Amino acid sequence: MGLFYNFQKEGKGVPKDQKTPRLVLFFQVYFRKFWNLLLLNLLYVLFCIPVVTIGPATAGMTKILRNYAREEHAFLWGDFIETFKKNFKQAFLYSLIDLLVTGFLVLDFLCIYSLQNKVMLILCLAAILLTFTVWTFMRYYVYNMMITFRLTMGQLLKNAFIFCWVGFLRNLLITVVIVGLPLILALRIDVFFILLITVYLSFSGFLINFMVNPLIKKHMIDGFDPETGERLEEEKYEGFEEIDQTNEN
Repeated sequence: MGLFYNFQKEGKGVPKDQKTPRLVLFFQVYFRKFWNLLLLNLLYVLFCIPVVTIGPATAGMTKILRNYAREEHAFLWGDFIETFKKNFKQAFLYSLIDLLVTGFLVLDFLCIYSLQNKVMLILCLAAILLTFTVWTFMRYYVYNMMITFRLTMGQLLKNAFIFCWVGFLRNLLITVVIVGLPLILALRIDVFFILLITVYLSFSGFLINFMVNPLIKKHMIDGFDPETGERLEEEKYEGFEEIDQTNEN
């Protein structure tokens, strides 16, 4: 709709799917929630005990960021702690798997340079980089699905692998932003450290959830019955979490 509009003239009206451009919406929500995101970043850092609680803390932070990305309300402390506890076992297990896979890839990367055959060296390097890229892209979806649906670890990894390819371009964009910023800020280590513990982690998490939510909604929520998993003729979504809570009661 333009700035001036003849309300007496019949027209198509406002298209049903007309929305604020995603880029504009991202910054609108981010700056609206900026101080909450700053507190969330500090809360996440405080709860991140190496290996032990990184996974559960990431799940807790993801719950807040997912809701913000959906423009839904979230209790900063209450939702963080509740999700931290509720998903502790699965998030802890995934963090161990993530650590093992990443460590294995790094070890492979360091070892391949002992190969004398250059062709073999290039092939191995390409395989490692491809695997690392796929695993990185999968990370963007695991925690969001973990806190939204009741899925086994195998289902989480399988779905994340599919989303890795379905959303390849957006995954690539996410990676460019969250990796590019530290490279720029690394010119000043002191500034980077301050931003890391204040805004960078929540900014990266918000970007990831803002970008992956539409795909998860489209392929796992819209048009499916949350109770049976069967596709519906019309979109009907009342919320998986609400139904889970009803079933528990």
